[in-house]
Amino acid sequence: MTGAESVPPTSSPPGDLPTPDRADGRNATALAKAALTVMYRVDSTSDTGLRDAKLRAARYLTADYKAEVATEPVQYIPEEWRRHRAYIAVHLKPIQPEEGAPSDGATTAYRQWQLRTTPTGRDGWRGDPHNFVVYMELTRSSRHAPWRVSNVSAVNDN
Repeated sequence: MTGAESVPPTSSPPGDLPTPDRADGRNATALAKAALTVMYRVDSTSDTGLRDAKLRAARYLTADYKAEVATEPVQYIPEEWRRHRAYIAVHLKPIQPEEGAPSDGATTAYRQWQLRTTPTGRDGWRGDPHNFVVYMELTRSSRHAPWRVSNVSAVNDN
């Protein structure tokens, strides 16, 4: 099996992860939020790293972007997180597009988010939060097709 064919992990971290039936594929913002929540909710008890969480979001991604994610290097979870059985608490806030950002079209949409990730132990431990600005591109094959994430770029904002 090649990386592009690998099956996403089946276990889900704690919390209210969006499910495909609750993520409205007709709404670019709702789909983007669901995808980011799943993509960054890493769980030290079931994941080897961020790529596992991103692959769990495969249902929200275009085929090309899913293949790209599948070839990303594994980013291993720190041992401290494992000791605390930590997962990443994800907090998202939409932000206005920067001046000069492209406008949405019938089959392409752009979203920007303030993302805060906080390692959170099941024993009450909390790691240092990390802040990012996330730029997303979403596409669909026609005006009536569901949106899918075609690109995500996260810039450290600490």
